[in-house]
Amino acid sequence: MTLQAGRIAAGLAGLALVLVAWEGAGRFGWLGPSWPPFSLVAAFIAAPEHRALLSAAASQTLREAALGFAAGSVAGCACALVGVLIPPAAFGIERFAAIVNGIPVIGIGSLCAVTFPPAVNPVVVASLAVFFMLFVSATAGLQGAPAGGHDLLRVLGASRWVTFARLQLPAALPAVADGLRLSAPIAVVGAIIGEWFTAETGLGPLLVNAMQNYQIDLLWAAALTGALISMLAYLALGVLQRAAARRFLGQ
Repeated sequence: MTLQAGRIAAGLAGLALVLVAWEGAGRFGWLGPSWPPFSLVAAFIAAPEHRALLSAAASQTLREAALGFAAGSVAGCACALVGVLIPPAAFGIERFAAIVNGIPVIGIGSLCAVTFPPAVNPVVVASLAVFFMLFVSATAGLQGAPAGGHDLLRVLGASRWVTFARLQLPAALPAVADGLRLSAPIAVVGAIIGEWFTAETGLGPLLVNAMQNYQIDLLWAAALTGALISMLAYLALGVLQRAAARRFLGQ
């Protein structure tokens, strides 16, 4: 068995173990009546009327998460570039990024709810949630270029921009790809939290309404749908991360 096949098998085994534990906890009531078996949640999702409701909500959340993911990724990478290419600005940018990261996502959501239009709020929250992860990944990648490469280009008289284009940028791409993969689920969570405060559609309002009306099956179905979106986004960007690692790190 190859290493890749072994990883897939281990992942599937872990997922199966989680589902079995979920089913058992629901069937035997180990965690109370608000924890239904996985089979009942799956059956709820599979029902045509519920599937249409969840699909519409998931599509809305996915659009907002994708926009926030793109905006946060661009902003994080841009700040990292400025900090590396203009060293005097690095201190202020790092402190700004730390402040953004230090505010809880739920707090960001409430502040954005009274600042931005309702349709924009989930996108802004998702982008701020992604921003710090990409800033750290891009900064680490840009600063992690081999010292020997810097010395060689310096001896050859290369300018800062040439050093950046020929050495730092290629060295940073695997780290950026890894940051993109790790931040994809964060974007989904940020979009859902942003929807809680002002949105009328999406998984966020669906979760809130289900909690308020004690609709346990709907609550779990919406939560599972959000988890599936996060997992699929993580797996899809894992392909990009592995491609970058093979191309630039030889892994």
